[in-house]
Amino acid sequence: MIRRALIIVAYVAIFWILLPWCLLGAGRLVDHVLPEAPTWARVLGFPLAVGGAWLCAHASLLLRTQGEGLPISSLPPTRLVVRGPYRVWRHPIYTGFAALAVGAGLMLGSLGMALVVVPIFTVIWFHTWVRFLEEPVLQRRFGGAYRAHAARTPLLLPFRWRAQGRALVKRVFPPQFRIRVQGAHHVPTAGPVVIVADHLSYLDFMFGQYLTERPILIPVTAEVFRAPQRRLFLTMMGGVPKRRFGPDPAAAVALSDQLAAGGVVGIAIEGERSWTGEMTSPALSVARNIGRFDCPVVPAAFVGAYRLWPRWAGGADRSAEVTIRLGEPFLPTREIDGHEPGSVAQGRELTRLMVARIQALRDPDEPRVPVAAYPSPRPELTLWRCPICGDEECLSMVGRESLICGRCEARWDASGPDLKLVSPADRAGEADSVAGWAARAGAEPRLPSSAGSATGEAEPILRAAHAELREDPFACVTLGPLLSRGTGEAFLYSDRLVWEGADGSRIVPIDAIRTVTTERNDTLQLGVGQGVVQLVFAEASPLRWQVYVEGLRSADE
Repeated sequence: MIRRALIIVAYVAIFWILLPWCLLGAGRLVDHVLPEAPTWARVLGFPLAVGGAWLCAHASLLLRTQGEGLPISSLPPTRLVVRGPYRVWRHPIYTGFAALAVGAGLMLGSLGMALVVVPIFTVIWFHTWVRFLEEPVLQRRFGGAYRAHAARTPLLLPFRWRAQGRALVKRVFPPQFRIRVQGAHHVPTAGPVVIVADHLSYLDFMFGQYLTERPILIPVTAEVFRAPQRRLFLTMMGGVPKRRFGPDPAAAVALSDQLAAGGVVGIAIEGERSWTGEMTSPALSVARNIGRFDCPVVPAAFVGAYRLWPRWAGGADRSAEVTIRLGEPFLPTREIDGHEPGSVAQGRELTRLMVARIQALRDPDEPRVPVAAYPSPRPELTLWRCPICGDEECLSMVGRESLICGRCEARWDASGPDLKLVSPADRAGEADSVAGWAARAGAEPRLPSSAGSATGEAEPILRAAHAELREDPFACVTLGPLLSRGTGEAFLYSDRLVWEGADGSRIVPIDAIRTVTTERNDTLQLGVGQGVVQLVFAEASPLRWQVYVEGLRSADE
């Protein structure tokens, strides 16, 4: 008890007597080169000093009553406090002290103390003691809860640029597109929650901002973070870079911290945008990670998002309306009994459950879109195999309203909501969506029994001219711009992928490829070691290459 009292007395003497006296003394030295403080400055100092003193007292009281400690390193709080002024500042006692010191300096007529010494001291204090000594201790003591609190709470000034920026964008964005929200009341107003949704459009990240009024974190493909301007915007809007080409513990930690702090996380469980408008099977790892948290899961569907901007289109059809539908929340541990949270068995059941809940919110006619309504439509990126003759990469748009096969001369009318077959004559009138015709054509890779050897004498399985190679051997660590090696020709053999350019070549063995994804509607992305290799095609379908590379990887396994 005596030791505790001595610590408190020493803290008061140093922090509230010695330090202010030193600041005032330094301010008086600076006053010799500054003009005399005007009357209005002395008057302004009183409310500043009173406000700063109140902030210090209120924050200290909260630490004592809710944190069960004191603002003293030897008597620290045992519980994280995020209420009251701690919602506005991470360190309101220090902020209040700075305001009190500035106000006292003005009241005493010392412009040197108020305008020079205290601001310089505050900046140095926050960027030395607070950043390198105090905050690491708080992170070790409170873990992910403090990291999430620090991510959404300013260090010194009460301006939350992310929150204000997100609010501004949310007001500017709706006039550009027609957006409605149904079932917003299903999202809990407090506590951790995961919102899971389908992934149909390039604009799904922006639609995700309207899932809830609460701050939300949404994992986004790391590729869009490589440009500094986009990185700043996405970070402001709650985007978290997710490396789909390799392990990304930083993204997992950020999302876990958000939930541990009682926040909201939004996840497009399919990972990649749908090429057809129909849901694809989510990765099992997504469901297993969600299952580890005993928190509500809210299903959501972006109805009309595929109609607004299909992946194969060169732009948006602004006449489309997007309806964001939110379903009733459920707890994985209650819906799925008898499985360990985060286990493979629970992940499979949770995947099935999430897909079923999202499907129930979707529009069954979602994949039906008028191809001609979009700028630069290229449905052949999805429909890469002709459903009439079976040849591949032989379809192309002629004008804006006709899709023609260069092999069998089959022709579709693309002016309506479906692709209607015009020729051959014996099948004229058949109509289906892009997804429907793609399903008819099939998507199984046609892999010959022997296609290419180490000598390179056999014919390649796939070939693509005008393919740009981009890569970064350390992409799992960095997010800088990818190095372009120029444009060349790409070849796919049964055991390797080869790119040949004017200044050299690049060989990627099939068994060295860890992941196969696509970016935008023109890029094949391969996770290789700790890096990434991208092929940007001018004409070829990256979806077709993805199917074949995955087929070769499966055969190799």
